[in-house]
This record gives sequence, structure tokens and C-alpha cells, in this order.
Amino acid sequence: MTEQLLLSKEEKIKQIDFFRIYHPDFKKALELISLCHKSKLKSADPQCLLITGNYGTGKTTISERYIKQNQKVIPLERTTKRAILFGSIPSPTKINTFLETMLGDLGDPYPVKGTIGNKQYRLVNLIKDSEVELIMLDEFQHFVHKENHKVNHEVADCFKSIINATKVPVVLLGLDESEKVLDSNGQLKRRFSFRHHLTDFSCRDEKTTDQFRILLHQIDKALPFEKLAGLKESRMWKKFENATKGNMNALMKLIRYAAIAAVEADHDQIKEEHFSKAFELHSFILNGTDPFK
Repeated sequence: MTEQLLLSKEEKIKQIDFFRIYHPDFKKALELISLCHKSKLKSADPQCLLITGNYGTGKTTISERYIKQNQKVIPLERTTKRAILFGSIPSPTKINTFLETMLGDLGDPYPVKGTIGNKQYRLVNLIKDSEVELIMLDEFQHFVHKENHKVNHEVADCFKSIINATKVPVVLLGLDESEKVLDSNGQLKRRFSFRHHLTDFSCRDEKTTDQFRILLHQIDKALPFEKLAGLKESRMWKKFENATKGNMNALMKLIRYAAIAAVEADHDQIKEEHFSKAFELHSFILNGTDPFK
């Protein structure tokens, strides 16, 4: 920890803002995405993947990490070559809005122009011309109507046709109800034979408690302080579990703000008073009363 003495306050805060912890569930998701990506070169029938999980379980972090490590963008004369096409499915989703969003993500200058058939034709050709190797789409649950909870089969069929025409592997990310879209369409279900579910950390038994404590210890060691805060100890991990119910987003918000508060106070470790301050500020996404008081 002696190297932390050499960091300025600003450097410590920057380190806190940008550090990421990738636990085994995250690493498994990244491995599956990589397998799908590589299948473009190995098979005429590329592998596709659905990643599901509740809000705050890390779907966005995983996609950002993979794109940062693997995206390649090269301007060409008439288009832009890109390894990964990433987009977020709009809500409510209709064929027009879905196609227009993807056309816009690929740089089409007039994404709203043309008939549905023309937009789909342009999109397929843009994917091919841009030499897209992997398509990643977030918020896949928007294929399900919010009001009646029915799958929008028109959009699902359009999406299936795009996959068939381009032969590009696809990674979808969404809430648990995303499963309903694939299970209602036989062809899509067969294509998305890879599934991965991200769960909140649970301390229901010794194994899951150990996993949670290991995660907390990894975070503790990654923070820029001279002394560890003892996050994995029973007096602390139980408080984190009570406050966050194991939700990764809530956990990281709580620890990040507490760490910044400790740095600003010129402390050599995070103390419970800093967690209490962080809990008060983020209480809208946390549970119960402040366990750090």
C-alpha cells in the first residue's frame, strides 16, 4: 500500500471513479461474448447469445468492457468499417423505430427515409459493407409490449430476417422477460442457444457468502488507500448485504462515494462514517435504514 502515498488526491479520486471489478459471473459473460464474436470466422451459422439480469447486475458494464477491448473503427470511402455494432433498442419498439435506430447507429445519413422494406434492405447492406463482426443490442426486453406483456412478433420476425441475411453473430442484453421473446419464436430460440443470467449476490449459504466476501476483498484491495477497510469482515459484509441486497450497481455506488469522501477528508482508509454519508446520498437505491450508523 506504500505506493498509495505517492498519489495525489486528484489521482486517487480518478482511480476510484474508473476502477472495475470483474467477478466470475462477469468473466463468464465476457468469455461467451468472445466465443460468439469468433464464430463469425469459424461458421456459416454464427453463434448468438442472450444475457439477462435485473437492473444493476452489470449488463451495461460488461458490454462497455467488451466493446472497449475489441472495437475497431476504420473510416472508408463510402462507409465506416466497424467490428462491433452496438445499439439500444428503443421503447416502444416498432419495426420503423427499430430499423431507424440501427441505421442511425451505423451512420446512415437518412435513417427515417424510405419504406420498411427499403430500410431493412439498406440496413442489411450497411452491416455487410461496414464489415460488422458482432452485433450487440441492449434493452432487448423492449420487444415485449409494456401494456399487454405480449411479444411484438413483427419486430421479432424482422430481426430474425436481418440475422439470417447478414450471418453476423448477435449478443442481446435485457431483463429476464427477454427470454419470452426468444422462446416465442422457434428460429430465434434455436439461434440463441447460448444463455447467461446475471444475478445479484446472495448470502443465503456458505458458498454464496464466501463469493460476496471475496468480491468485497477485491474491491478493498483495488481502492487507493494505505490501509484496507476490512470490507470482507463479518462486521462489514453483513451491512453491505443488508444495504444493497447484493446488487452490484448499488454496492459500487455506495463504496465509490464513501471512498471519495475518505480521500477528500485526507483519511488513509474508508471508515463507517464515510459509508454512512454515502448511504444517505444514495438511499433511494438502497434498502432499509442506514446500517453504518
